[in-house]
Amino acid sequence: MGELHCLNVEFGDATVIRTGIHTILVDTHNISDHSGLLPSNGILSGVFVTHQHRDHYSGLEYLWNAGFRINNLIYSPYDRRVGDNSVTLDEWNEFNGLAQRFSSRGTKLIKPYRQADVSKPWWELDELAFTIIGPHSSIASAETRELHDACLVITAFLGKRKCVFTGDASDTNLAWIAQNTTRFCDDILHGSHHGSINGADLEFIKKAKAQYTVISTRSGVHSNVPHPTALKRYRENTACKVYRTDVDGNLKFRF
Repeated sequence: MGELHCLNVEFGDATVIRTGIHTILVDTHNISDHSGLLPSNGILSGVFVTHQHRDHYSGLEYLWNAGFRINNLIYSPYDRRVGDNSVTLDEWNEFNGLAQRFSSRGTKLIKPYRQADVSKPWWELDELAFTIIGPHSSIASAETRELHDACLVITAFLGKRKCVFTGDASDTNLAWIAQNTTRFCDDILHGSHHGSINGADLEFIKKAKAQYTVISTRSGVHSNVPHPTALKRYRENTACKVYRTDVDGNLKFRF
């Protein structure tokens, strides 16, 4: 048995997955505000950082200063180019500096593309399993690539439940997954890019067949985010309920 906590971290993303043995984070923004959910022994079995934008990785600084050990740091395989406007040089250097600090403490650094066989788990951890369904290497390494094209998209198997984490995955990233993957969700969908229209690929949303959709967002930070068309797509294609962290607060699902 365990708990999935989708956190209200304002305009950013952070999720905590806890069992009696393991704690996994998916993105870390403002995780210091939710330190009561972190393990008392200071050991995180894994941290997924979907991509190298500060509103997804910022909590690594807190985890380092608080002395947490991360066994596995799994993050986007993006290759930034000179003059790349999709991620600032400051963000890129800051994230990589944090990753190297944790590596010096024994953390294993992993930068996966979509796995070749998505019918099998990429990582199994007692009652937890994770499949990397995106990004495909052809999308993430294209000459026209931007960071969101290389955002990790992860199906987490939580006992008998599933949650798909999309970070800020682009339409291109998500459309490829929709065209090449079956039954990747069917339960909880963590919607992309804070409810932006960029990342609300309709075919992906339809094919997810979500029972619940979670949008980590805060209105008023950027114009049209969350976007009314994106919200409409989620509502029309989610069987039970669409949650917004800025409206519904922290969310907890048991498994």
